[in-house]
Amino acid sequence: MERLYTFSDFFMPHQRLVLALLCAALTLMLASQASPWTIVPLLCGLLLLWDYVRNSGVWIGFRAFRQGQLPRVRRSLRSVRWPQLLSPRSRAYYHWLRGVLEAADGRLEAARVHLLVAATGALRTENDRSLVQCLLAELALQQGNRAAAAEHVRLANALGHHGEVAHIITALRRRLDGTL
Repeated sequence: MERLYTFSDFFMPHQRLVLALLCAALTLMLASQASPWTIVPLLCGLLLLWDYVRNSGVWIGFRAFRQGQLPRVRRSLRSVRWPQLLSPRSRAYYHWLRGVLEAADGRLEAARVHLLVAATGALRTENDRSLVQCLLAELALQQGNRAAAAEHVRLANALGHHGEVAHIITALRRRLDGTL
């Protein structure tokens, strides 16, 4: 399947905001000259601003998650007021992050639900899908459901993943074999 790219694939949230401000400046310059092209940078700027407002909390939170800063993840996700308005890709990562926070707070069943939604969502890469399956396997092990954990490990292994994820999968398999 061919991959479609969006603003968030090319620009970080702060870069999109800067681009929106540049579009606003260009709009003002063209408006002062009474140019018929004023509408183009205005619409581009509004699109960039909307994308920033709608999706930036998730991506700022995901960057904090990758750095291991769960309090920053929690703050970023609090800024997402209406998750249903997120783009499909951002919504998948939102649920991933919510699942991680729920698990960190000890609410394993809520975490599992969020991670299952993320696993079926529009994650960017197979590596990310594999990581979510590993998280689901870990939750299943913590809940004592070895059969579900083994299935999640199998799914994670079947997906394309980086070497770091392969180490996680191997560790999960060892834990599964050790509990038999």
